Amino acid sequence: MKPIKKITITLISLMGFFVCTAQGSKPDKPLSSSPEMGKTSATKNKRLKSVVQPDKTFSYPERELDYLLHIWEGEYDNVEQLDFDKIQNKKAQTGKHNRMHVSVKQFQNSNFGVGAVYVEEYQDNNPLNITRQCIYQLLPDDDIKGLKVKVYHLKTKKPILSIGENFDAISNLKPDSKWLVEGCSLALKRKGNGFFAKTNHNECQNKELEHLDYQFEITENTFNVLESDSNKAGKTPFMLEKARCFSCMIDFPNETNGRPTITKHYVDIYDQGGEFLFDYPDGRNMLLGMRNTWSFGMHRETFVIYIIDKATHKTLIYSWGNPGADRIGFNPGWIRVQCDLKTPRNIKLQKELRPGS
Repeated sequence: MKPIKKITITLISLMGFFVCTAQGSKPDKPLSSSPEMGKTSATKNKRLKSVVQPDKTFSYPERELDYLLHIWEGEYDNVEQLDFDKIQNKKAQTGKHNRMHVSVKQFQNSNFGVGAVYVEEYQDNNPLNITRQCIYQLLPDDDIKGLKVKVYHLKTKKPILSIGENFDAISNLKPDSKWLVEGCSLALKRKGNGFFAKTNHNECQNKELEHLDYQFEITENTFNVLESDSNKAGKTPFMLEKARCFSCMIDFPNETNGRPTITKHYVDIYDQGGEFLFDYPDGRNMLLGMRNTWSFGMHRETFVIYIIDKATHKTLIYSWGNPGADRIGFNPGWIRVQCDLKTPRNIKLQKELRPGS
């Protein structure tokens, strides 16, 4: 059993808190599994139907597991919820939510079987602030007509997916590993077009976790989470929406002869509140941001990209397009930003646009 290796992070590496993978300075890092436009969050892992004999008849819980594994994997963020919190709770201090980001990754090994899912959660837009890190073992259960979810918490929370760390240390764990502690199981059942999971307080292996009431709801594009003390009431769920990863190139004007612009940054960010901090050549500190948000003026969802001057908090550029678009950008002359949905093909095309940069 290999121990989870120690992670050392400098403060500079956290400048782009919401960057979905490492900067372009690390071209050898694996490409994202973000789906292409019009496709769901496909996974390279084998799904349930492909790892059993072809003539097997699936039970209802097994079919539900197959569908759940198909839709759940991905990145989720509640940045949109925070805007509505501001509107609805202008003065109240209660009822507000922290910024939350959740990564859900499916994996398979002989130790956890087909239905193994890793969940990593951080809050306050800080990838180091890991607030939940666990493995869910999903087991079809005919008695409850759904899935029993065994929960294994990591004893020491360390960022893995949030900083692009190698996942092997997690995917090779066993249920009885010294790095894990089994908590309260969950009962997961169909609810409408999604699934709902609730803590089974009668099956808590760790007595310290008995008082925590943890629930979540999954649809193809949302992941809503509620965790509270079972003795208290009044909390409302974190409403998270699935995010897509975009690769962006940031170009500055070339003050010498040759190409009109020079690519200074290749960066990957999510379309649900993704951010990247950078310095303009004149010394100004700027932020590139990306959102899928609700337009109150147009009464419709809008995909936006923008640049903010961090010193003045003024929006310098704002561009928009249709939600679900696979590319977006702008070129006002003093900066050029092109963002494409992160796929191997789009990465290759971006690099070819600036040979030698």
